[in-house]
Order: sequence, then C-alpha cells, then structure tokens
Amino acid sequence: MAKQPHRRGRSREWVGYFLSFFLGALLTFGGYTYLTRETPFSPKDFSQKVSIADQIVNSQLYEIGISKKEISLHQSVLKREGEIAWQQSLLQIQIPRSLPLSLIEGNFKRGLSLFGKPFAMQSSQATKSLQMEIKVMGRITHRLTFLYSKPSSLGMRLRPKVAIVIDDLGGETSVSQELLRWDLPVTFSILPFTPHAKTLALEAQRKGKEIILHLPMEPHEYPNIKPGGGALLQKMDEEELLRQLSKDIKAIPYIKGVSNHMGSRLMEDPEKMKIILSELKRRDLFFLDSRTTPQTRGLQTAKSIGLRALERNLFLDNSQNEKDVKQQLENLIHLALANGKAIGIGHPHHSTIKSLKEMIPKIQEKGIEIVPLSELME
Repeated sequence: MAKQPHRRGRSREWVGYFLSFFLGALLTFGGYTYLTRETPFSPKDFSQKVSIADQIVNSQLYEIGISKKEISLHQSVLKREGEIAWQQSLLQIQIPRSLPLSLIEGNFKRGLSLFGKPFAMQSSQATKSLQMEIKVMGRITHRLTFLYSKPSSLGMRLRPKVAIVIDDLGGETSVSQELLRWDLPVTFSILPFTPHAKTLALEAQRKGKEIILHLPMEPHEYPNIKPGGGALLQKMDEEELLRQLSKDIKAIPYIKGVSNHMGSRLMEDPEKMKIILSELKRRDLFFLDSRTTPQTRGLQTAKSIGLRALERNLFLDNSQNEKDVKQQLENLIHLALANGKAIGIGHPHHSTIKSLKEMIPKIQEKGIEIVPLSELME
C-alpha cells in the first residue's frame, strides 16, 4: 500500500509532460501560422505587382521574337474587387507555325517563377492555339491567346536567311581571333575607343568580315550604369550629338552600319533619334535597333526618314548557360523558317561561341543561309 502514492506521482508527472508537450506544439504551430500567413495588401501593393506582371509579359513576348504587328488584339477591361481596381489585359497573338506552343508556355512559366508566390499562371493548349491566364495574388490580370498564323507564300518560296551579330567587340582578343578564323559571315559589332577596336576592324576587313559600329547610348540607369567611351547622352544638343557621333564613326574604320549599345533612355526619344539617324542616312550607313527597351522609337524613326533599318529578333545569350543559348538558336531557326529571315545578337562569351559552333551545322541543315547583316537590310 505504501507504493500507491508513488504511482500517482508518476502518473501526474506523465500528465504534466504530456501537457507541456501539447502546449509547446500548439505554440509552435501558432507561431508558424503567424509567420507564414499572408498579410493584407494595399491597392498600391497590388498595382505595383500588376505593373511587374505587365513587364514580365512584355519581356517574354520580346524574348520569343513577338513584335507589335503580331498582336492582333490588345484590349483592357476594368476589374474591381472591394477597394482594388485594375486593368485586365486581353491579348490575341499571331505566331509562326514553326514556333512550338510548349516553348512559349515553358518560357512564361520560367519567367513568372523567378518572381515568386504572388504570380501564377494557368494554361490550356489545343492543336493550333494556346491560352494563358496570368494571376497576381489570385486575381486574373492577363489573358493571352496564341494562334498560329497562315503560312507566308513569300517565306516558302525564298531561302530563309539569318544574320548573326556579335556585340561588344574590341575589349578582348581571344573570342575575336576565333571569330576571325571562322569561314562564316558573322557581323562584327565593335565598341569605339576600346583597346583593340581599330586593330580588330582592320583585321576583320582583311578577312572579309562585315563591320558595324556598336554605338554607346545613354540607358535609363545612367550614371549608375555607364555605356562606355563615346556615349551619346540625353543632355546633348544637336551639335554635341553630331560631334560625338562623328568621333565614334571615325574610331571604327570600314563600318557599313550602326547598332545601339544600351541606350534604353535615348532610344525612346524620337527627336534625338531623328538627329542621329538622319546623320547615318547622310553617311549611307544602315541601322540595327538592338531593342534594349520595348518603347524604342528606333525603327519607326528610321522608316520615317527613309533609312535602311531593322530590329534584332533575339538576344542569344541573356543567359550564358549553353543549354539556354542553344534554345535561343532553336528559336532563331523557327523565326527564320516562318518569316524568311531573322537576326540574332550574341556577345563575346565562350559559352556563346561554343554553342554557335555546335548549332551552325543544324541551322544550315534546315536550308537556312547565314548572311552578313547588310544583306537583310531594307
């Protein structure tokens, strides 16, 4: 009988441990729930995220080579939910038949995933179309429909052509020397006032390569991001712009044309662009708009003054991962087959050069001719 109180003490002790564990678990769960719950958001927060979604959509469209002329429908519908109001964008986009719908879907998924939980996408694919809904915080902000366009009879009759431009040359030698050895009409885009700019231009001319001036222009992030020596700046008046442009042109001998290096701010200014492009026309030089901003006025201004000009279709190496570069080259092939021509811009990265060497035979096997940039100019 003396042992009975001892058992009750053990029982009470066990109950105490159990209660402590149970209370601890509740506190832990409660703390986790508190830390991970979604906090209320303001209309301003939502509006900022919708703006980000707009930028993601635009960047993905440009990344796969979709221009404004392919967007056959672009409407906005006002949506409201309590204090929150937003414009829901409805887009219908014509795409070439050689561009896989799965590629478009995959690109958008990857692009949205970089921005995390507030952004989501739902998609449904049919034989000839792809529909996507993009959501911000669970609310649909964009409805996109991709439809295959009718094949171009002109594109079917003519042999497709591709121009490959390598930007930012002149600052190093190893990649440039390899490009000089290639029996391929790659276009050399050389930055002025770089250590090897003039020497490289002379060597490229002797090897029969086409040369263009890669003209530094002011970006939105200036002066935190500097475009380099010889840059054309927003603050320059007409006389200053023309004086600096003349120096840049003289810095690179044998050029046939010009492309913009950076320039997201200056390329959006039609008045400044008219001054610059009119001088290029006077000197019988063509212009390649690198499309460093979706709001560029480059091609529009060039056409208005009768200057030969085109826009690039794709940057080949925004990612320097070889797999990504090869995928962009695949996209370039699709665009060339669909439209009869395409322009890809790469940079002097070893991954870019290696990917090009591996993919060039595939490009040629598709019946696509690789040509100097000037051959595509209109």
